[in-house]
Amino acid sequence: MWLYRNKEPEQRFVMSNLDLGGKYLARVGKRRWLTLAFFKTVKGRFGLERFAQHSEQGVLRWWCLSGMAFLLCHFQDLDLPVEAPGTWPDWGDLARTVRFSFVPEVRRRALQLELDALDAFQNALLALKT
Repeated sequence: MWLYRNKEPEQRFVMSNLDLGGKYLARVGKRRWLTLAFFKTVKGRFGLERFAQHSEQGVLRWWCLSGMAFLLCHFQDLDLPVEAPGTWPDWGDLARTVRFSFVPEVRRRALQLELDALDAFQNALLALKT
């Protein structure tokens, strides 16, 4: 089959154990590639690589949370200006943008709690020194 994505067409060879046409195999391969790219992104950026659940409910919760995080970032990407075709978004930047814009008050409160804990620890160290 011929791949027409650049100025010059590239010849690609596709193998299958079924007698299917090249165009059909290319369409199926494209869908499979998109699915693999989704799982790579979910594993690398949204915590699915740390998957260690032992119950069905835990598995479902993990899948839902990873999927929701991916969808929030995907919707944020749709709101941004269109980049050059064929470029992948920076999922880390998108996750940061979603975190700061979607729940700023929750994030601010979490940071304040962490600062309070650090202050308490520092005060305890000062009390031990005196």
